[in-house]
Amino acid sequence: MKKKMKRLFAFLLASMMMFSTLTFTSSAAEEEYLMFLAYGGEYTENAWDMCWANEADNASGIEATTAMAKVGDTVTIGLKMPQEVFHTWYMAPVLVAEGVTDMAYTIDSITIDGEEVLDTIDLTVGEDEWWYEGTGTYTAEQSIRLKGGYNEWAAQAFSASPVGFTEIMYTITLSSLTQAAPTSGTPTDMEMFLAYGGEYTENAWDMCWANEADNASGIEATTAVANVGDTVTIGLKMPQEVFHTWYMAPVIVASDVTELSYTIDSITIDGEEVLDTVDLTVGEDEWWYEGTGNYGAEETIRLKGGYNEWAAQAFATSPVGFTEIMYTITINSATAGSVAAGAPTPSTETYPAYIAIGADKEAENDWGWGYSGEEAAPEGITVVNGELKNGETTTLSVTFDSPVVYTWYVAPFFTCDDSSVISEESTFDVKVYLDGVEATTDLSVGKSCWAEGTGAFAAEQCVRIAGGYNEWGDKYLAESPKGFSEIKFEITPNILVAAPAAAAEPENPFDPNGTYHAYIGVQTPTWIFRNSWDDATYGKDSGCFDQMGFIDGEWIAQGGSFKDVEITGNGTYTVAVEGYDFSGQFDGAAILGEEGLFNLLFVSTDLPVNDDVVISNVVLKMDGSEIVTQETAFLDADSKEVQKVLLANIWNNEISALPYYAAPKQSIEISFDVSGFANDAVVEEPVATEAPTEAPTEAPTEAPAATEAPAAAPAEEGGSTGPVVAVVVVVVIAAVAGVVVAKKKKAGTDAK
Repeated sequence: MKKKMKRLFAFLLASMMMFSTLTFTSSAAEEEYLMFLAYGGEYTENAWDMCWANEADNASGIEATTAMAKVGDTVTIGLKMPQEVFHTWYMAPVLVAEGVTDMAYTIDSITIDGEEVLDTIDLTVGEDEWWYEGTGTYTAEQSIRLKGGYNEWAAQAFSASPVGFTEIMYTITLSSLTQAAPTSGTPTDMEMFLAYGGEYTENAWDMCWANEADNASGIEATTAVANVGDTVTIGLKMPQEVFHTWYMAPVIVASDVTELSYTIDSITIDGEEVLDTVDLTVGEDEWWYEGTGNYGAEETIRLKGGYNEWAAQAFATSPVGFTEIMYTITINSATAGSVAAGAPTPSTETYPAYIAIGADKEAENDWGWGYSGEEAAPEGITVVNGELKNGETTTLSVTFDSPVVYTWYVAPFFTCDDSSVISEESTFDVKVYLDGVEATTDLSVGKSCWAEGTGAFAAEQCVRIAGGYNEWGDKYLAESPKGFSEIKFEITPNILVAAPAAAAEPENPFDPNGTYHAYIGVQTPTWIFRNSWDDATYGKDSGCFDQMGFIDGEWIAQGGSFKDVEITGNGTYTVAVEGYDFSGQFDGAAILGEEGLFNLLFVSTDLPVNDDVVISNVVLKMDGSEIVTQETAFLDADSKEVQKVLLANIWNNEISALPYYAAPKQSIEISFDVSGFANDAVVEEPVATEAPTEAPTEAPTEAPAATEAPAAAPAEEGGSTGPVVAVVVVVVIAAVAGVVVAKKKKAGTDAK
């Protein structure tokens, strides 16, 4: 078990990559960057007693040579061990820098115990010359890995694990580096909720909540909308006592956040304060991006202070026996990328504008009146809309046929083709009148404007202006406007715009005369799988690609064979898995689970994501019977570089569930058309990949049951979304936890 968990940890550590999305670039020639050699290994078998990643408090006895490098510098980095190395699990040169968009370097020398070994090392191994990946106390936004190292589970520039040495040194020249220029802004109206997964009865996994509108678990949720400085309460009330909590985490919905500070002020269970029993120091990261429910990993932030069966546990044990749990949290500060994507300039356009309002009509809490820019106002409301243009004053108004009892929300808005180009540096002179009397307005309470949807307008086409009132957010008016029949906003704008960021040139161009490939992929609820060809750990070059397989610390073959194809021109192609009976059982559980469904069925190709080459007319057959046809291939949006056709993905709400099918006993075939090549191709019958001659390794005797979250699920199970993450470990386990919870969670398909 120790070895199994050690390998899982290192596999996950080696596979977390997160690339910067900032768009502004600037030269970094005068900056200095920390460089060191990250390392994990052992002095004795299965000890995992050596690990170093520039931590100040590292107790492994390793003496490190680090360096500060500027562009053009040649530096030496490396490690001296207190005794001979028995085994190296991973080793990589690391550069610490944020927002890097381009970099070039040369490895000039690698010595082991003073002997030059560079000519024995293959520096071409691996597709990427550098990539962002967390290590030690450095997050994936700070730490860049360089090629030329060794990874037991991925890229291996060394042909074998470096052993028997006490010193290893790299000499590296940093040739060039381009960094993103910093941008900043303050996110507003951030949605907050408590994500949860648990059960009322043993092994039921019958409770899961992540703010989905259609959640059927019976949970009553307290959610909030927070701005910087707000203190909010979020939590859950269960329909019956909780038997077991699998995971629980406070969540903020906000994109592009780069800095965040918050305080957990209170945690109550059934009304009793438990904060002093909770260890809020558990976990390295104070917050991190992680998908949950229908929210992607680009928009969902997890906070510390929760519980995760497989990772961080601020609670000493799984919270049980309660019906209500509440968190009170203060948002101290937050910084995100700016709205505009370029240097702002005054706008010359004219923008339609109106007042959005929600108010009580005759009795409190009836929310009797509302208007949000519709063409026709509801009965009893008269609106005067207008247009905003720089330097001109516009008056907008809403008049009611009887006085307003209470206003929940009122704000001026304008619409545009693309709200992302409206700069937060825009300013507005706003005056508010109630029945002709000017109200006191404090425009310094919040931002001057921001993208926000209202009514039929999405946030991408609508901008809210300062000066109104929001019961749950900014209050430019100190109190709720009430007792009036007419509210009027007088606005003089100075709207600044920036050009949208230029679309990036395709990095993966299509060669109409080239040769490409396609492979069938599959995953069952019992975690028998074949991953995408480009999966770093279990892909085409892993030795785990010629049969169905299972992971129990290591890959265990389960039989069957695959038909893959070479794509040489326009035509119809077929990929398949044959000779594997999916109708049986694996370790006491139905291979396709109680519902008889595949987690994943797909075709992975090396055809680039490019408009010039098109996959269409996709046909799925099981045991010769046609199940479904896609006239237009459903491509996996999470596969950014190469085309991946999804037939089934239980974590993706956007793909329709397959119609009924019996578990295939003999074969699964997926045929598809390819067009866009310069020529037609006569497709030969695909040659089956032969399974090894020896009998498959027996299935493990302690494989996780279908309703449990396995200790490791490296097969492709939904990529970026899932319950709870601790740096990398969660990305895999998270999606696993989602298997029984909901068959339609939004997710990708790669567990990286």
